[in-house]
Amino acid sequence: MENDQSEDGVLSDPFQKMSKHMNERVHWFIAGVVLGQTALHLALRRSYIDIALLLITKGCKLDIQDKNGDTALHIASRIGLLSAVQTLCHLGALVDVVNQKSLTPLHLAAKEGHIEIVRCLCLFGANVLRKNKDGLTAEIIALAQEHTQIGTLLAKMKLDQTRDAYVEQLYPLEISLRRIKLKVFGHAGVGKTRLICSLQSGSMIGSIIGAVQRRFSDNPSPSSSMTTSNPSQDEGMNSFDDSLESNNNMKDGRRRVVPHLQYTRGIDVQNVMLQGCGEFSVWEFGGYEPYHMAYDHFVGNTDCVHVIVYRCIDPTEIQYKQVLYWMNFLKGRVTPSEPIGHCGIISRRSKVIIIGSHATPVLFPQRNSDGDYISSDGDAMLKTVRLRFETHFDIHDQLILLNSTQNNCPGIKSLKTYLSKARESILSRLQKPLGLLDTTIQYIAGVRKQHAFFPVITWPHFTTLVRNEVNSLASDNHCRQLIQQLQLIGEVVYLRDEVSELDYVVLSPEWLGTHVLGNLLSAEFLSRCRMNGCYSVDDFAPIYPEISDLADLLRILDTLQLCAPTDSDGEAEFEFPAFNTLDPPKDIWQRDRPTYVYGGVRVLPMRGMERSLQSTFPRIQVALRRSMHDFQASRLDRFDPMDADLMQWNNCSKMSSGQMEALIRLHGDAVEIQVRGPCEIATSCFYFLEDITNLVEQTAQEVAPGISLERHFLSPKHLREHFVNPAIYAPETIMAMQQAESLTIRNNQEGDELFTDVVCFGSRDVASLLTLGIDVGVAQLQLASRCELAALLDPSDAMGRDWSILAVKLNLTDQLPEVDSTGQSLSRTDQLLAEWALQCPETATVGRLCTVLEELGRQDARDALYRTVPLYLFAPMDEQPVVHLTEYGDSGVVSSTQSTIDPRSASTLSR
Repeated sequence: MENDQSEDGVLSDPFQKMSKHMNERVHWFIAGVVLGQTALHLALRRSYIDIALLLITKGCKLDIQDKNGDTALHIASRIGLLSAVQTLCHLGALVDVVNQKSLTPLHLAAKEGHIEIVRCLCLFGANVLRKNKDGLTAEIIALAQEHTQIGTLLAKMKLDQTRDAYVEQLYPLEISLRRIKLKVFGHAGVGKTRLICSLQSGSMIGSIIGAVQRRFSDNPSPSSSMTTSNPSQDEGMNSFDDSLESNNNMKDGRRRVVPHLQYTRGIDVQNVMLQGCGEFSVWEFGGYEPYHMAYDHFVGNTDCVHVIVYRCIDPTEIQYKQVLYWMNFLKGRVTPSEPIGHCGIISRRSKVIIIGSHATPVLFPQRNSDGDYISSDGDAMLKTVRLRFETHFDIHDQLILLNSTQNNCPGIKSLKTYLSKARESILSRLQKPLGLLDTTIQYIAGVRKQHAFFPVITWPHFTTLVRNEVNSLASDNHCRQLIQQLQLIGEVVYLRDEVSELDYVVLSPEWLGTHVLGNLLSAEFLSRCRMNGCYSVDDFAPIYPEISDLADLLRILDTLQLCAPTDSDGEAEFEFPAFNTLDPPKDIWQRDRPTYVYGGVRVLPMRGMERSLQSTFPRIQVALRRSMHDFQASRLDRFDPMDADLMQWNNCSKMSSGQMEALIRLHGDAVEIQVRGPCEIATSCFYFLEDITNLVEQTAQEVAPGISLERHFLSPKHLREHFVNPAIYAPETIMAMQQAESLTIRNNQEGDELFTDVVCFGSRDVASLLTLGIDVGVAQLQLASRCELAALLDPSDAMGRDWSILAVKLNLTDQLPEVDSTGQSLSRTDQLLAEWALQCPETATVGRLCTVLEELGRQDARDALYRTVPLYLFAPMDEQPVVHLTEYGDSGVVSSTQSTIDPRSASTLSR
């Protein structure tokens, strides 16, 4: 809501005020009637936006004047109610009505300095030359009030031709966007670059040479001493070793070996006209693993085509694992959206096509009627992948096998046919481009040259340039629509900084993807960077000598969450965890705390999404450093220093807060967190562990919002005794314990421990504040849980154990006809659960639903719930007046103490 503040300065919900202060409303309504005001006038004068918009959209008369001659548009323009002004104008309100003071809405908006309202009124034809009784135009009135921007804007609107041209640019064209993005993924050496070149018209060899020359223009060629393979040799097996095997125990030097001479540095971006397909902005994502930690800033939008490439000459197992890795990678970085369709299919699925490169007649002697290669193993893999990911992706039903080193090779024609159809399908569902788009593209080309060495500007600077140089009537909404369309066609990258709230527009995606990320995370740079990963601003001077203000570059790297500020002996430095090659010391977790309480948890990705957290760990370390930096700064501001510290190594961090210690490390596919501290502060240890776990989960979900995370608790007894492989309590085990109303849990090594010891560090005070997972309301189920249930219960079951019998069990038989009438557009299971939560909010709990599923014999659906619902909820400390924990008030982690995380919005508007 734009403005909820009433004239007496009280902020509150308008509908609550209506019920609580009815007498007051009656008085001002009667007074309004005496003054000739309508209900709309009164609602706007009191800034009750919700009521005003309701009246406007329900057909009330818009142009009635009160005793002072003011229309609703006069009032909204004077007060600054932009949403009301926009709605009134869109519904045809007269914009040039004069009140008794001879003022139009434009005069009032100009006087009060509401520039967005001035733009809106001009867009809908307000007369900028009309004078008031003193002979003053809106321009003069604005300048008299020192609103120079408004004065400049109105001066430009004096010529009808100029205004008409501006207005025309702000309406959608009849044509579609000129291009969409084509994003190509695959391990290093699979042939992504060759594939892109083969799709282009012209000489194959010439295209390859041009691509290679462009790629290396910003990247020094690796020396021969760094190269481990012949430059003409594809290194798919080396890449497989780096990207598909657990590498947290691997020496970091191996990971930083140059894959091969011509591996893609970062993200290679180029606009390509594909003959017979149309124009694409092609984004080739390098397969070298260290780059993967930054790709979430450029992946996630569904209005593009995703290509996954693997090598046909690799063993079948490697092919499958590589394709699975990239499918999971994409699934994690695409935010699922509602509504949930039949069998859990999300709306707006991303388009994906899988391509096997290096295909030859020797490998595939059989062909189909179109002349394309046929592979029974490949078809089997495609079938498995489609079944596994069909809820999230629209995967092409044909596996394309080709050899891109040959012109017009089999498969190219089929690939181009698919790309053409996919392009048309995506463009048909997108908004038509603004007339402003083409003019802005031409202008940006010039700005890009002016900022060639550092092509980044802030979002306010971008909007100012658009308004000053392209179209003065472009509103905030127009600018947001414009930047979204610029991103969709690959012209710019929009970076959102949630911390400083100052967003950036990168005018050259190629510069960011190749010159910055491609350089800093390259094997060559990582092989010679500082072992502790710490750099000052001045240290970047020899790396980027062409950038005049290196602090600007560090701000961009900070926004990309590649680094975090840290103070070292009073000198401002930035820590880059991805650069850190230091091994943790052997005495990092000594056996000298036998009387301490211990607790721990492993945060894992949901089943089937293994290796999804490994590339995220450097980002988690950035979040830890940023949290510690902010915490220490806040304590210093309060002159209240606290003994808190953070030390970080390769794939491992240790945080201390007072007498508490935490160890955070990458353990296979999981992030493992262990906490210990004196038994007398067991409650504080619980909050310490919870804060760190929440920070890990929140960071992981920001990077990969499509991944559901599971908490697997570690045996405190085994942690205290320093077992190398402590026993684990899986979420299914903990939920089953809650259902059985038991006090003890059995771990995977057949040992039993108390729930309070495993989760609460033995603190009964904490245990008394928990809401168990079985008591969580069905209305609170996350999207991942609901999709899983829909996928399992929507399909008809031979024994009737599907959504229809579930409705009977939940006493929702009256709703069956209505739910069934939606067909396959919506999930019937999801509709039933929503109706149940609405009708029975007190009893519609996870525990009750699990009981019903067991009665149905659907243990698979029950287990899916067990794995995806929160194991418990609890209130923050400041909401617990009964328990006094002032001595434990700060853990050193700036994080929410909620056990369920709502991830922040994506870092880009349209990736």
